[in-house]
Amino acid sequence: MLSEDDILAAVRRSLGGAGTDGAVFPAQGARITRHLLVDGEIVRCVESREERAGFHRGVLDLSDRPAYDDIDRYAIPAPADPGARSTLLLVRRGSVEARACAVCTNGRQHCARCRGAGDVSCPPSVPCAACRESVCCLSCEGTGKRAREAADRPEGETALRVRCRACGAEDTACAKCRGAGPGKCPVCGGTGSRPCPDCEGAGTVSHGFCGGTGRYVEWTEGVIAREPVVDAIKETSSLPARSFGWTNEYDAWARVDLVGEEAVPVAGEDADPELAAFLKPRLGVHDGEVGRRVAVRHLSLARVTHDAHPHRVYIVIPGRAAPRVVPLRSRRRTWQLVGAALLLAAAAVTVARLLA
Repeated sequence: MLSEDDILAAVRRSLGGAGTDGAVFPAQGARITRHLLVDGEIVRCVESREERAGFHRGVLDLSDRPAYDDIDRYAIPAPADPGARSTLLLVRRGSVEARACAVCTNGRQHCARCRGAGDVSCPPSVPCAACRESVCCLSCEGTGKRAREAADRPEGETALRVRCRACGAEDTACAKCRGAGPGKCPVCGGTGSRPCPDCEGAGTVSHGFCGGTGRYVEWTEGVIAREPVVDAIKETSSLPARSFGWTNEYDAWARVDLVGEEAVPVAGEDADPELAAFLKPRLGVHDGEVGRRVAVRHLSLARVTHDAHPHRVYIVIPGRAAPRVVPLRSRRRTWQLVGAALLLAAAAVTVARLLA
């Protein structure tokens, strides 16, 4: 952190002084305030624990999974990386039961559709798609024997009628089936039955509950899941957010990347009381928190004003080699410029009205 003498010397150099020339920017009347910029994140590892029913179709060896008696008391190490997701599956001691399926036979059961027969009924014939078998022939209606009086054409029919293959009558038969009417079913070949589509003629199907294995395993499963929760930080103390734009990568940013409950040192050579005070209200423990990482960069700026320079505010930024100064217009100067602009605008409107 820059001392007050270093801050004033930097301002003097920016004004063309030698840094030690108090006449350029005297210490008396100078007001210095310090402002901390912090940019980074707090990553918390939040843990949840639950029990649920485990089920597996077939045979399963669970001997390689950790066993527990009380899911809430099962101890595991703190995470080395709080930002990593992890899921630990456990088995409650004594809960594993491997069973033979009592509903099926070796994983097979009767087909519900054909009831184990292997085939299902099928219409032996199918109607002609054109005439729907009602008037396949106006003379014999598919019987081969002519009627005494030919039937009338169906109302609205526009299709061409042809010679009937069954009775030989001209201009009476459906052009598609030529008076034959219903045709043999292409699926069953006219037999009236076909293989069951569910079991493909076997009469049995795989039992879904046990997955066709005839066995299953049940147990009580414990799940310990860890998820990262990230709180992004990009804040300043009493300076506008745009103050980050006054800095660059060549400035003397300090970095903190620590894991553990004491993520920010509060004592020793690495202690930074200003940063610790800034982060303290943000480091409250969340429900289920088992690990934490604070990865931030921080930079302390100095804001300098002086009665002899009422129109300027000087921001002193520590640099790797030397501090640099960003001069800004003071609020007083800004309002003066705004007032002057408003007066010019009003004068222009008055002149325009006079010339109109």
